[in-house]
Amino acid sequence: MKSPITTFFPFVAHLSGMTGMETGRVLFIMVLVIVTIAVAVALNGRGIPMGPAAANATLTGNVSIGPFCPAEPCTLSRDQLVAAYATRPISIAKPGGSIIASFVADPETGYTVSLQPGTYTVVDIRHQGIGGSRDLPRTVTLRSGETVRLNISIDTGIR
Repeated sequence: MKSPITTFFPFVAHLSGMTGMETGRVLFIMVLVIVTIAVAVALNGRGIPMGPAAANATLTGNVSIGPFCPAEPCTLSRDQLVAAYATRPISIAKPGGSIIASFVADPETGYTVSLQPGTYTVVDIRHQGIGGSRDLPRTVTLRSGETVRLNISIDTGIR
């Protein structure tokens, strides 16, 4: 008979067959996903217009983060890349400094954010560890119907 936990969370049954490191990695990624969802819900709960129906200007771009290892080449799994990007959320602020949106870029597809026309500052203020981005902070002005491309390169500081 299945336990109630494995009925609702079938992946839990697979955790028992994993090593401690594999289990830790899965749990770490789960926590990152939960935190990201919580931040998105909290931001949207403040009445921030998000999504295409609420806006008519777009900010888009690619984000590159690296290096990930002190010696290159460095091979990371897709899950490890997603986890690394999740530790570097990008925030968008109004001119007064209040954060109105935050997102985690996808390692392969980058990001696309719909906003009301206006002037914003794109910042990387919540990163963990050393390193940073010479591309941020950056002020962008979005006009109605316009798509602005901002590619961001983040140096992890790992050498």
